[in-house]
Formats: sequence, structure tokens, C-alpha cells
Amino acid sequence: MTYGNRLAFVDQVLRAAFQTGVGHVVLVDNGTEPAVAENLKTIAASWGAERVTTVRLECNGGSAEGFAAGIAAAAQRMQTRHIWTLDDDTVPDPEALKALARTWRLMGEKPSCCLASFRQDKRTYVKLVENNKPNAIQPNSFFGFSVQAPFQKKRVALWREGGLECRDMEMGAYGGLWFHKEWVQRIGLPDARFFLYFDDYDYTLRVTRHGGALWMCRNSVLSDLEQSWTQTPSCLHPWLQGQQGMLRPYFALRNRVFIEQNSINCKSIYNLNMILFLLVKVLCRTPRSVLYHALHPVKMTHRWCILVGAIRDGLSGNFENRILKEH
Repeated sequence: MTYGNRLAFVDQVLRAAFQTGVGHVVLVDNGTEPAVAENLKTIAASWGAERVTTVRLECNGGSAEGFAAGIAAAAQRMQTRHIWTLDDDTVPDPEALKALARTWRLMGEKPSCCLASFRQDKRTYVKLVENNKPNAIQPNSFFGFSVQAPFQKKRVALWREGGLECRDMEMGAYGGLWFHKEWVQRIGLPDARFFLYFDDYDYTLRVTRHGGALWMCRNSVLSDLEQSWTQTPSCLHPWLQGQQGMLRPYFALRNRVFIEQNSINCKSIYNLNMILFLLVKVLCRTPRSVLYHALHPVKMTHRWCILVGAIRDGLSGNFENRILKEH
């Protein structure tokens, strides 16, 4: 799934995907400009219609609508058994797909079993491998933060066989997600209301909460061509950085808050976690952040109003997405 003008990324990912042994690619053009759309058609045509299908959305519907369109198109193909979702900047290693297929066979070839490639640039995946930190929603947590964390340690199941290694997850990203198309009939498509961010977590949580299993395969490796916006060097938290705009922070916060609502069993602890996270992790992230707030009170008040609005919308389940028109 691609957007904007990322032709160089698309070309690299397509080449790498076919090198792994992918049978067919569904390339989603998520509302690119006409000139870019024509170039995407040219790239697809160079591989042939028997190898690449292009799906074009006239407007950018965000990752949720883009991946929904791609998954729907892939599932409709009679030849499709498994769907492997990739971002336009996630490049698989040559053996990445074979590792997934071998793992699935050794696990019993069950359609309920879903796998995820190891993204070596994704912090949550690295922590899962190195520290056995679960990729899951902790009770009463706010954006993954909880004062109860030391007392809520969950066991991460480990599977090893035939030189392969997997760890279980409750949720995962689109980039590298590998699942049987039977799941499309069982749980439907990604929820387009999310627009951006954590729509993949919502989708994979539907899998694991409907009796499915999700394992991260350490032997199936993906590399990111582009650094995440959350890793931009700054004294300010990414949500407060002006160059990020307000769409990214709003949807990241609103959607994660909405997802976590099902795991709240003590409102007071949840509120404590929220206050501490915003105070320690965001406002006081660095001493320079506090100073910046003091020097630019009007600008920072505006950005905090957006964040508070995102939290409010997440708690109430407001998916009107008015911010798309406002910004």
C-alpha cells in the first residue's frame, strides 16, 4: 500500500517480494497524484498483469482503508491462500517468506495460526525478542504505560523447531502480517474509521480475541527503508513537534486510547496512568521540553488542546474525523 510519491520505495519492495517467492502482488494506490498513479501503473505493467494487480483509491483513505482494499482484493483471488501485508517501505529478506511458510507447516497448517515477520527496526518487536516484553494491551494502561506493569508481567510463549523461533503476540503491525484468507470471512476487513495508526492493532486483536494465534517469526526478517516519525530527534515528544503536523499525533493518540478502553477495569488507575504518562513521558520528556513550553505558551497550548481532544474522542468513541477537514 502506497501514497504520496514513494515510487523508489515501491520498486524496491516489489523486487524484494518477488525474490522471496511471492506469487502475486496487490499494489494499492492510496489516492496518489495522477502523475504518480501513471508511474505506478508503469511499474506494475513491467511485472505483468499475471503477477501484479493494481487497486486505486481516488482519495487517500489512510492506512485503514488502503489495507482494507488490498486485503479484499487479495482474498477475492481464487489462487490466494495466504495474504502477506507489507508497507511500501518494508523490504523482506530473501528467506523471509520461506521462513513463514515453514513455520506454518511445522505448527500444523492450521488456518487459525497467523504469523508476523520480525521488523528489526520496530522497537516493540525488538523488545519482544530481547526482553520478552509482550506486545499486548495491559489492563488499565495508557498508551502502553502502567504503574502496575511490574506486577502485571505476562508470560511470552516461545516456540522453537527446525531452527525456527517464534514468540506469541496479542497484536501486531500490518508490515509483515501473514494470515490465511479465511480470516477475512471470519472478522471482515480493517476498520476504515481509524484512518491512521493502530488500525492494524485493532485488526490483529480481532484475530486473537476470536480464537486465533499470532506468532512473531524471528527468522522472517523485514527492514524499514524509512525511519518512523516517532524517532525524529528533538527535545519535544513527537506529538508536540511542529513538523509532524497534528494529524499523526491526533490519530495515534485517539485510536490507541479507543483500543485500550476494553481493558480498563479500574478507572482511577487508568486516569493515574494517563496523567503520569502525559506529565513524565510527554511534557517533561527533557528539561529543554519544559523550557520550550515556557517560551512558547500559545503554540504549545494549541498542540495540547489537540491532544486532549484526541483523548476525549478516544474515550467517547468519536470517529467523526473532523480533524481531516480542519487540517
